[in-house]
Amino acid sequence: MKVIISTLNSKYIHSSLALRYLQAYGRMKDEAYEIVEYTINMPILDILNNVTTLDADVIGFACYIWNIDMTLNLCSMIKAVRPNAKIILGGPEVSYTARELLEDHPYIDYIVQGEAEEAFTSFVKAICTGQSPVNPVIPGILGREQGIIQGSEEAVEVKDLSTIPFPYTEEDMLTLGNKIVYYESSRGCPFCCQYCLSGNRNTVRFFPRERVLQELAWFVSHNVKQVKFVDRTFNCAPHHHIPLMEWMRDHGGQTNFHLEMESILMTEKEVDILSSTSHGQIQIEVGVQSTHDKTLEAIHRRNDWGRIQSVIPPIIKAGRTHVHMDLIVGLPYESKAIFEKSFNDLFSLQPHALQIGFLKLLKGAGVRSMAEYEYIANPKAPYEVLQTHVLPYDDVRMLKYFEDVFERFYNSERYRTVFGYISESLIQEGSAFAYFEEMTKLWLDKGNQDRKLNDADQIVFLYEFFTLKEDRVACDLLRYDVLTSFNGKIRDERFGLSKDRKQEMQDAEIFWREEDLVRQYIPNYSFVEWRRIRQDYHTIEVCGESLPYLGIQQCIDSTTPAISLCDEELSDFYLCSAGNTRECHNQEILVGASCQGVNDSNIHVLSGTIPSQDKKYTIIIDVKGETKPFIRPQQCGKIHLGDLAHTTSVTISEEV
Repeated sequence: MKVIISTLNSKYIHSSLALRYLQAYGRMKDEAYEIVEYTINMPILDILNNVTTLDADVIGFACYIWNIDMTLNLCSMIKAVRPNAKIILGGPEVSYTARELLEDHPYIDYIVQGEAEEAFTSFVKAICTGQSPVNPVIPGILGREQGIIQGSEEAVEVKDLSTIPFPYTEEDMLTLGNKIVYYESSRGCPFCCQYCLSGNRNTVRFFPRERVLQELAWFVSHNVKQVKFVDRTFNCAPHHHIPLMEWMRDHGGQTNFHLEMESILMTEKEVDILSSTSHGQIQIEVGVQSTHDKTLEAIHRRNDWGRIQSVIPPIIKAGRTHVHMDLIVGLPYESKAIFEKSFNDLFSLQPHALQIGFLKLLKGAGVRSMAEYEYIANPKAPYEVLQTHVLPYDDVRMLKYFEDVFERFYNSERYRTVFGYISESLIQEGSAFAYFEEMTKLWLDKGNQDRKLNDADQIVFLYEFFTLKEDRVACDLLRYDVLTSFNGKIRDERFGLSKDRKQEMQDAEIFWREEDLVRQYIPNYSFVEWRRIRQDYHTIEVCGESLPYLGIQQCIDSTTPAISLCDEELSDFYLCSAGNTRECHNQEILVGASCQGVNDSNIHVLSGTIPSQDKKYTIIIDVKGETKPFIRPQQCGKIHLGDLAHTTSVTISEEV
C-alpha cells in the first residue's frame, strides 16, 4: 500500500517539520511514507497532476490557516478523479472542528486531531490490514464509514516525546540547503493566552536535553543556515533552555538559531548569554502583543512592562542578538489610541524589527467565543478581525496600510542609519506612531497602495517624505543607507545619487592615487584599478549636522585655547577635545590623545571655528562596510592635493 503525506507551504523557503516527524515515526514502526511538498503559489492543477501520478492509496495533508481553502479544493478534485484513494487531513486547522469539517466536505474520509505521530501510524496499520480505523476507536481519528461519521473526537498528545525519532536525514540536508529548517525541543505552553491554540492545555513536555544537544550539533556539522525553533515558549524551564542557549553561544558555528522567548521569564542569565554570543548566532522573537493592562487581563496574558524595559534594552545595546518584537491589532479594549500607546512603548526599546500582526479568530482559540467584544472577522481562513467593539473597520483598514509602510521601511532594516537618527526625537517626544502614520497618509495620497514599486521607487518616496519634513540630515543618511544596503547598485537622480559617476571619480582621482594618504583611512590600501574603486567606494556630499550619525564625530572643548582655521582647512579634519600637541601649518595646536599623526583620519583638530552645519562635506563610503565613512581630504600636510595634479599620468576619464 502506498502512502504519501503532503502539505502546501506558504513559501518555497519553508519546509514541513510535521511531515518529517510522521515519516520518521512511521519508519520506526516499519512503515514507509513518501513526503511531497508544494506551495500555495503553485497552480492547483499542476499539484493535482503531480499527486495523481503518484497513484497513492492513502493521501494525507497537513492543514493550516494559510492553506486550508486550497487544500480542500485540491482534495475535492483528487477524490473526483481517484475515488478509491483514502484522504486524511491533520494539523491545527482541522483538529478542533473535525466533525463539522467532515459533514461539510464529503470527499474527506478521515481527520487526525492533535499530535499525529502515534494516531496516524495506527490509522495506516489499520488500513493496511483491512481493519476499520474508527471501530475500534483509535484515539485522535474521526472518520466516515458507510456514510456515518464515527470514531474519536479528542485532540491527542504524545506523552513521551523521547519516543519520537529525530525527524531529519542526510537526504533532507540535500534538499533543504536553501530553506528554513524547523525544529523543536518542547511542545505545549505554560500560558493560556486566549488568541493562541497553544494555550488550550497549559502544559509543556520536553524532548530529552542531551538528545537535543546532539541534534543541534548535527545541524551545525551540516552547516544549516538557520534552525527555527517552534517551541511556543522556549525559555519556560531554565533547567532545559539555559544549557541549550549556552551550547548555541559556545558551539553554534555558522548556524543561526531563532527562539521565541517570553520576556517575563527572562533573567540576567538569558540576558548575559544573548549579550555575549557571537553576532548573528541567536535571534529572538518576543511577543508582547499589548501594553494595555485591561487588554492583557481580557486575553489571560501576563506582561510586566517594567521587566521588559529592564531585560530587552541591554540585549539590543550589546548588538549581538537580533531582537524581533510583536504587537497584535484587534485585541479586546484596544482602540486605535490604545494601540498607538502600545506601539510607542515598544518602539521606545528600538527593536530591530517590530512586527504588527492582526488578530485571527482561530478555530479552537478562546477569543473566538468572546461575543462581548463584538468581533467581525473574515469567515474564511485566516479569520482575520475586521472590526471590534472599540476598533471600527476604518481604523483596522488604516492600520493595515500603516503596517505595510512600516514593514517596507523600518522593518526591512535597510535604512537603519536614517531611522536610528529619526528615532531619537520620536522616542523623546513619544510620537513614533504619529510619524509613521503621517508617512502612511502620504503613501496613500500618492496612490502607492495600488502600485507595484521597485526598490528605487520606494527610496524616492522616502526621500520625498524627508524633503517635505525639511529634514536634510534624513536625506543625507538615506543616501548613505541606500549605498551600503544595496552595495552601491541602486543610484538614481531622484534621491541625489547620480548614475553618471565620471565627474565624482575625477574629483577624487588625486586622493586615490596617493597611497600613503589613503592608507591613513583605509589600512592595507593599494591602488589597483579604477573599476575596483568605483565598485567599492562611493562619494556623497552631506551637511555638517549629518556627520555624527555617520560615525564622524565633532565636538569642542571650549575651555582650551584654540586657533582659528579657515572653513576649507576645517573641512579636511575632524574635531575633538584636548590631547597631545602637534604642529600643523607651522602652528601649534591641540589634538586628540589618540592621534598618531596630523593627517590621521582620527585626528580631531581643536579650533575655535566649528565647521558650519550648513557647509557640505564630501565623504567617502565603503559599500562593503569594511571601512568607516570619512571626509575626503583636500590637502596632505602642508601640500594641497591640487598641487599634486602633475603626478597623475593617466586621467580617470579614460578608465571609468
